[in-house]
Amino acid sequence: MLRHYSFKQKVRMIINLIFYILFAIMVIYGAFHTNGELLPILFVIFGIVCLVFGTLNEYLKLLYNEALWYLNFKCDPAKAKEIYEKLCTKDLLGMYRNDRALFDVMCAIEEKDGNRVLKIIEENEKKFNANVETLLIRLYYEMRAYLLLGKEKKINEIYNDVRNIEKMKKRPKIFQYDELDGIYERARKNRAGAYDHFQKVNTAFMNPKETKFILENLILLAPAEEKKAYQEDLQRLEKLIDEGK
Repeated sequence: MLRHYSFKQKVRMIINLIFYILFAIMVIYGAFHTNGELLPILFVIFGIVCLVFGTLNEYLKLLYNEALWYLNFKCDPAKAKEIYEKLCTKDLLGMYRNDRALFDVMCAIEEKDGNRVLKIIEENEKKFNANVETLLIRLYYEMRAYLLLGKEKKINEIYNDVRNIEKMKKRPKIFQYDELDGIYERARKNRAGAYDHFQKVNTAFMNPKETKFILENLILLAPAEEKKAYQEDLQRLEKLIDEGK
């Protein structure tokens, strides 16, 4: 389960583990050095409750990160949904249930189920319109869903909202706007324009799921003499995905 954790995440987990061990020692020490009969018992109960919830929180983090890993690095939305479902059943405080809609949208788009993407967004409209960032997320997945469904005119209708966000001085940086522009140009049947935008997308900091989408579009849009290079890149990426690296 820890194989997909970054170095920083592992260090943070070790620090948390040390904290919990020190806290447990402090609770035990306090129980033996507190005067009275009832107070030591209350002290121990308080400590146990804190440790139980702390441990549960760390376990939920593990499940959440594993679900994301299967989705973003193994490109396995079915397994990711299975783990997230397990996470939600153990999430007593509902900390991760609020992210369920976005997670389900990301899985649905990987399963190429455009109708489900649109249905989830419609059912959670308030969440996706909460701020500029969530609005942009909504627009991005709507564009991809309409592209899957062959409803290019719908993309043209919502692209103005994308452009308005793109022109903002402090625009969100959760997506590269060349990718959004590339989807729009594909909808307009402007292959050359779409290819130009997708070429400008920097995949250096993208996860395999995101990179795969860009490469698939480059293969679709590239001139015949340039397709082979992108096909080879995609084959290498898929090999890395299969190896779980």
